[in-house]
Amino acid sequence: MNHSMLQVSRVLAVLGALAQPLISDAADNTAVHLQQRAAQFFQADQPGGVVLVQRDGEVLLRQAYGLADLENQLPMRADAVFPLASATKQFTSMAILKLAQAGKLQFDQPIGELDASLPPLIAAVTVRQLLTHTSGIKNISSIAESRAARRNEADAKSLIEFFAKLPLEFPSGSQFRYSNSNYIVLTRLIEVLTGQSYADYLMQNIFKPLQMDHTRYGSHIALIPKRVRGYQQDDSGAWLNADFISMSQPQGAGALVSNVDDLARWDAALNGGKLVDAKLQAQAFAPVRLSDGSTQPYGFGWVISKVQDTPSVEHGGFINGFNSQILRLPQQRILVTVLTNAESLNPADLSVELAAIALGQTYDKTPAKTDDSANWLGRYQFAGEVQRDVLLIDGRLHSQFVGADAIPLLHTADDRYYFGDGLDYVRFAKDSQGRTTM
Repeated sequence: MNHSMLQVSRVLAVLGALAQPLISDAADNTAVHLQQRAAQFFQADQPGGVVLVQRDGEVLLRQAYGLADLENQLPMRADAVFPLASATKQFTSMAILKLAQAGKLQFDQPIGELDASLPPLIAAVTVRQLLTHTSGIKNISSIAESRAARRNEADAKSLIEFFAKLPLEFPSGSQFRYSNSNYIVLTRLIEVLTGQSYADYLMQNIFKPLQMDHTRYGSHIALIPKRVRGYQQDDSGAWLNADFISMSQPQGAGALVSNVDDLARWDAALNGGKLVDAKLQAQAFAPVRLSDGSTQPYGFGWVISKVQDTPSVEHGGFINGFNSQILRLPQQRILVTVLTNAESLNPADLSVELAAIALGQTYDKTPAKTDDSANWLGRYQFAGEVQRDVLLIDGRLHSQFVGADAIPLLHTADDRYYFGDGLDYVRFAKDSQGRTTM
């Protein structure tokens, strides 16, 4: 299955001021196409967001859409500051990479050796297993007691107590299962090994050196210039202010705020290898290998994916009132960042479409002329116990994880089968023994 799970001004600014050289017609057309697609995603009188698309350092689109504040009808600004939510994890992983480079930890070292105060049930988990969500530690976000305490101030040590005494959900290293708990433990390790708060360490070692002046640990008390408000909708579709969450709760799993300009500086630093040794950084973008030898498409705080057939790394984030998406095509030096201030504005597919436009390989979902649905019916087995059925419902091909809702499949002219209206897709084929494969 391709793609993951697992968000300047107007086009005239992209074209440049009069004193600047004109860009090519091809780049001009790309910029227009990008703006048209991004504009379809937002509505002017509703919460919106900011979109940045760069290719090899050239800004193709930097545009604000919608409103930053519904109550006061304030328009969004292109330099607005948003919570990154789980996109924070890439910065936490970089902090760990820097500590590894400094010789303060090793990736396959049990975390109990780094912090003797960690509970015995998780002490044997390794740093790598935390980074790659293969530890087996239960996700704090699914623990009712933790969810009920989201308004309360907390620190990493107190949050660990929510899952410290729970048994691992699987033997460490044997499965991938996304868990914010992993990055809360990493937050604690950063603080123990540096003697600094997580916020101070990142500020001094990442944000200030890169001149990321609008990136910091979030806070509901501090004055944060250019910060926007977040929104949710009720069952009728009416807009509401987002439910409150203390930003001390997500820690290194999701507490940072930033804007698209700072994220462009971050991307440039990754491209230039400015923060850690290139071989060390490359480990962040490598799929994790499980104990059975199989791999999963997650590195150190990055989802490993593809846009069309081009390798990409990306990560989204969701937190009360906000959605974010950071997507990079490292080989082509393409960056797409979409930050939104509404829970219902999930920018994952939009970011992929924009990256494809910048790549010059747009997605074409023209339906196939022939119907071969009957050839692919049946149950498919994936790694572990994962099973997916392909079946006909009302004459249309559907795909269904066992026990979940069925999703329609759209067969397109390029022989892809897209899931619903999104960009995730599968292909079918026959193997050398004549068996159907997905």
